[in-house]
Amino acid sequence: MSYTTHLVCAPDDLAAPAVVMEWLIPAGGEVNADVPLVRLAVAGETQLVLTPMAGVLTEHCVAIGEPLAASDLLAMIEAEEPAFGIGLLPPEDADDNLSIAACLRPQPAIPANDALALCAALGVAPAEVPCNGGHLSREDVERHVRRELRTLAALRELLAR
Repeated sequence: MSYTTHLVCAPDDLAAPAVVMEWLIPAGGEVNADVPLVRLAVAGETQLVLTPMAGVLTEHCVAIGEPLAASDLLAMIEAEEPAFGIGLLPPEDADDNLSIAACLRPQPAIPANDALALCAALGVAPAEVPCNGGHLSREDVERHVRRELRTLAALRELLAR
């Protein structure tokens, strides 16, 4: 069985800025689907965020007391994926699929670190992540993913209107 890293984000309908009050499951802990993961303070009230799937909670991405907004990255869960078999592209579709920008970009020479592992786990091309000081860091990757998730949430909101 293969495993995939899943992002757990703050609810899309989070009406006000929230603050993480308490993590209810420690990093490294096994989780079931639909169990309380984190307690948030939202506009003076408490709100629970549930786990979207079963797996292992690999990381808390927001510290206790840290503010967050709708769709911000909260945590990552490593979950089993069902075996789907190998998907091969028909030769006539190869050019279209290989012309995707992320497939064409040359990867910069970046020293091996856990930022690259996080990029790989999240499916983010390291070349797309703006980095401070020329060296890619885990914080750069997290900041980039949060910014992308906020952009997607804003686009979803615009499309829903």
